[in-house]
Amino acid sequence: MKTRKLIFASLAWLLAACAEDVERPAQEYLTRAQDLYAHKQYHTAKLQLDSIKVLYPKAFDTRKQAQALLLQVELAESEAGKAYVDSLLHDVSAKVAHLTAKLYLDKDVRYQEVGHYYASAHRIENNVSRSYLRPQVDERGACTIVAFYRGKPIQAHTLRLTAADGTFVELKAAYEPYVSSDALGRTERTDFVVEPDNNVASFVALQQGKSVKATLVGESGNANIIFAKADAQALQTVCELGTVLRSVSNLQAQSQELERRIRFFTTRIEGDTVQ
Repeated sequence: MKTRKLIFASLAWLLAACAEDVERPAQEYLTRAQDLYAHKQYHTAKLQLDSIKVLYPKAFDTRKQAQALLLQVELAESEAGKAYVDSLLHDVSAKVAHLTAKLYLDKDVRYQEVGHYYASAHRIENNVSRSYLRPQVDERGACTIVAFYRGKPIQAHTLRLTAADGTFVELKAAYEPYVSSDALGRTERTDFVVEPDNNVASFVALQQGKSVKATLVGESGNANIIFAKADAQALQTVCELGTVLRSVSNLQAQSQELERRIRFFTTRIEGDTVQ
């Protein structure tokens, strides 16, 4: 009987010793993670906590502490990330206000959910009898160049901008031209999409004020349209606004996701505290 008790006592001692041998090095990782967390080095702290799970899977007490700390790290990291994103959003929103102040917003809230910004000089009432190009950007950041062409039918499908040295860029029509007529004649309206990665604004800016030739290429012929310095400047302002508006949308999405993470980790921490 005494022998059996001695065996059980020895086994218990061995198990305790083994547990201590596992917990001690795991605690070293936990201590480093706590220090990193205190110094706001959240990513490195998470690496230390992950190491505990991988290297010491049987260090149950330390792993429980590590999990509780991980929630705190995730919460702090999300809060810091949201503060940073919101500061960027504030700065970018100020830039939107600066750029939109230079442009006209064409929007009838009675039936339009999304309006378009463009230069006041490009309003239809200021260009009743001429052919012209109108760079514009909608409130979501999508840029287009709208061609209003007065003359014989050409059914334009491409807009080509050509520099003095012969280099050029081309934009494709989003859809077939819309044709209208009035007392002054016939007008074809064609919308050309400026994709975010298109270099049309940079191409025009590189000309440094030199003349750029605008040509509508159509199924039934071509037509040249005046593209003045003011038009080039409007294009650059519109494209810059498009970039900034898309940045606003991306930052807003990031801020919302970080807010969701903050609520999630806060709830988890409060739940663990109650338990």
